[in-house]
Amino acid sequence: MTTPIPAEGRVDLRLDWGGDAVVGAEVRSRRPQPQRLLLGQPPAHALAVIPRLYSLCGEAQTVAVEALLSLVESGTVDADRSSGWAERIRLENLREHLWRLGLDWPGMAGEAPQPGPLRELLAGRERFAQDREAARAWALQTSTTLFGDAALSWLDDGDPQTFDRWLHDAPTVLALLLRGLQPRLAGLGRSRAPLFRDADLELMVQDVLPRLRDDPEFHWRPDWRGSVFEMGPLARCRERPLVASLLAQRGAADSWIRVVARVLELAQGLRSLVEGAAAAHALAWQRRDDEAVVALEMVRGVLLHWIRVDAGRVGDYRIVAPTEWNFHPRGPMHEGLLQLLGSDEQQLRDAVALQVMALDPCVQYQLEIVHA
Repeated sequence: MTTPIPAEGRVDLRLDWGGDAVVGAEVRSRRPQPQRLLLGQPPAHALAVIPRLYSLCGEAQTVAVEALLSLVESGTVDADRSSGWAERIRLENLREHLWRLGLDWPGMAGEAPQPGPLRELLAGRERFAQDREAARAWALQTSTTLFGDAALSWLDDGDPQTFDRWLHDAPTVLALLLRGLQPRLAGLGRSRAPLFRDADLELMVQDVLPRLRDDPEFHWRPDWRGSVFEMGPLARCRERPLVASLLAQRGAADSWIRVVARVLELAQGLRSLVEGAAAAHALAWQRRDDEAVVALEMVRGVLLHWIRVDAGRVGDYRIVAPTEWNFHPRGPMHEGLLQLLGSDEQQLRDAVALQVMALDPCVQYQLEIVHA
């Protein structure tokens, strides 16, 4: 078992509070970058370093490195390995959704945790990646535990009332959790930031490669064609009937819709295993001369890995994670903070914690409230 390399990373939030409302906000994301550990090393050394440096979402980080090394070594990404990569990321996405909905959100809502499905997945994930029947049996049992025996027609039904009926009638612990969260999250963290589309992944990769090369600060404050996008489950589910209906109904994204999208994605992922469907996976790449970039969808959104190779050694290596988009200085977190109201500082801190959890950064955050 490898030991994670200690790494500091944090999202810093500052609120200027006027006593009854937020009048100004700053968001700054600083995650560790791997250059100092990789400079002058053979590119393959990244496979030993990066999964240990970024233990959270380690499968996605590892897949990104493996795809990037394939691109550096052969000029293309190994298509024969893509199905295996997709399966690993599907299981990791399910793990992360179960972690948030089974442990983190219950902790914030004062509800009992539900670790069983997550524990079973952690114990069986290597077997599930190879044994479709074992994965199917686990997914079927987990789906019943979380969603009940009723047909989940809201997976495909665009009417939010169908989802609401399940939400208020289902006897499961997950439904009980969501019933308690809905009034706390609805309207919180509203943002009109554009939602990134998988279909644009190849175009974005082509455009950002020179940006990564020429702008040493791009990985801290990314944008594409002048826009800062929201990444993650909501962006991926934006065209699903339920989420599209909620967005149209509410007029903007908020923390409740983000949680609904996570629940929807969890249900879809479990159903895909039950039905034996191949894992879907968005992966794009670009190589020019001595540099290459790989982009893939993982649980929190688009993950970018970029490398420059000098005489067979790493000349530079940078990573752009979804956190840098969602917690961009002018991204969805910032927009949501500017709309916070409250005359009690603790209530303000609680609202920020809920908004942060809904956007799900891959590092801890620190909040400073300044009395304006």
